[in-house]
Amino acid sequence: MNDTNPSKKTADAAPTKRTGDKAGGKITRVSQFSGRLALMLAAIAFIGSAYLGYLLFYERPELIGTDIAGRLEHIEADARELHDNLGNLDEQAQALREGQDAVKAALDKVHTDLARNRTEWLLTESEQLLVIANHRLQMARDVRSALSALRAADQQLKLVVNPNMLPVRKELAREIGLLEALEKTDISGLTLRLGTLAESVDRLPLAVDTRWSKDKQPATTETKDKKPANKAEPESGWRVALRNFWQDLSSLVRLRTDVETQKPLLPPEQRYFLRENLRLMLYSAQNALLQGSVPVYQQNIKAAGRWVREYFDTNTQAVAAALAEIEKLQTVKLAAELPDISASLETLRRLGGRRIAP
Repeated sequence: MNDTNPSKKTADAAPTKRTGDKAGGKITRVSQFSGRLALMLAAIAFIGSAYLGYLLFYERPELIGTDIAGRLEHIEADARELHDNLGNLDEQAQALREGQDAVKAALDKVHTDLARNRTEWLLTESEQLLVIANHRLQMARDVRSALSALRAADQQLKLVVNPNMLPVRKELAREIGLLEALEKTDISGLTLRLGTLAESVDRLPLAVDTRWSKDKQPATTETKDKKPANKAEPESGWRVALRNFWQDLSSLVRLRTDVETQKPLLPPEQRYFLRENLRLMLYSAQNALLQGSVPVYQQNIKAAGRWVREYFDTNTQAVAAALAEIEKLQTVKLAAELPDISASLETLRRLGGRRIAP
């Protein structure tokens, strides 16, 4: 069995080999045909291209030249446009740089002007404050307001960054010291004390009222003393007649030791003016004190003291206390002359080139 099987396999394999050879031959022939066709097509394309090139370069060369020339002109136009655009961009950039430089210069000028204007404003404000201080001191004799104005001017000059202003501040320090020495006097307290005295005038008893009440008391006492005496010791008729005659004569003529100082009894309207005159003197002294007029103050306060001694009862406690207060007010030391504070203003105008304010 084994011997017969190989023979069959060999017989079967022979037809299969022949069939494969036929198929391979067909594939080879198809491949060769396709290659030849491709070569033929390539040759035809090459020949067509060569012919077309021949036509373009030799038969119709103007077509190529026209197309190239048009493209060149278009490229040149684009180049010129690009060059123009670049030139415009350069001009715009230059204008932008110039604008930036102009803006920077304007900003620098604004900063400079602002600094200059601020300094100018501070100097002007300081000058006005110094003018106010001089006016309040010399015209109104208002030490407190003048001192406040000087201090405000010094604060303004402190903000000025300029060493040339140091002499002005030196003068200001001196003038402020002078006014501070004057301010130590308690003007407000003295003013209140004068006002209190003026309000108490209506409560002060007048001298004429006190003397009238005293003159009435001895007569009553004398009458009371005489009645018990008559009852205690009966006298004879001629003695009684003599005594009655002497009493009648005494009632007609009375000797007084204080005739020179005795004041007649005043009617109500004159009493009113008597008190109002004293009140007016005290208010005048108060006004002079506020204005810093020392001579007027001393004149009115001394007149008020004389008025109280002459027309009011100094033996009463109220009048004595008022008179003591007036005497204390007379001894108050006040500056007769106010200091000159114009040196700082003159120095500021000289160093700052300021004009003289009206």
